[in-house]
Amino acid sequence: MPRPKTKRQTRTTVREYRFKIDAYSPETMPLSRLTEYLRDLADLFGENQSVHLITIEQGSTVPVLRIEREAETKVRERLKLVTANEAPPEAMRAAKSIDERLRRDNAKAVVIDPVNKKVLEFRGRDLNRLVQYGPFSEPGTIDGELVMIGGIQSHEVPVHLRNREGEVYNCYATHSIARELAPYLFGDYLRAEGRGRWIRQRNGDWHMEQFTIKSFSLLDKRTLKETIEDLRAIPAKWKELDDPYGELMKIRHAN
Repeated sequence: MPRPKTKRQTRTTVREYRFKIDAYSPETMPLSRLTEYLRDLADLFGENQSVHLITIEQGSTVPVLRIEREAETKVRERLKLVTANEAPPEAMRAAKSIDERLRRDNAKAVVIDPVNKKVLEFRGRDLNRLVQYGPFSEPGTIDGELVMIGGIQSHEVPVHLRNREGEVYNCYATHSIARELAPYLFGDYLRAEGRGRWIRQRNGDWHMEQFTIKSFSLLDKRTLKETIEDLRAIPAKWKELDDPYGELMKIRHAN
């Protein structure tokens, strides 16, 4: 018969992380605002089945999140990727949403791990010191899959393109361009050329408000990995050499 877990054993199976906001208190934080923060925290941490809200600590508003030990490595790596701006799109969107909400609330926040170490910081109100520029109108290109087309506007038709990371671009096109685009709905990836309206946000990111498509071309849907594999499959005599790099150096420095 298995022995019941002791209090000490139970503690080793979970880890507690704190999201500390230096504004509001549990008594003054509006419920709707707290819900918004918690929703973004769920996307930020991921591993939803293994992350649990257990309490809101007193003093500042501090949601305490308990993470099952099996999921902590993944959560910690995800937070590290957010710091490096390399996390999955939903995590990056959540981080930016938290920072913007903190800015409006004149607050800052930090994620603290079980040993009281800061693992992720949010600038919040410090973003108010930075300047937002724009909008600017500039020619450019965007790549994506055509996921929506249509509307009742008299001059331009709404067109939505979704990139490989899942971000959707809101674009417009003339009726003639829209008719040309229509056969490629949910089909090949496209490169749209045109003119966009951009804003440089306080955190340094560029946000596209609108893009007008002037022309487009088809793109190869293969991933970078698939393209590299295709290149490696091309027959070449240098692959038979014992030291291809050495041979290249001999050719380069030959008299």
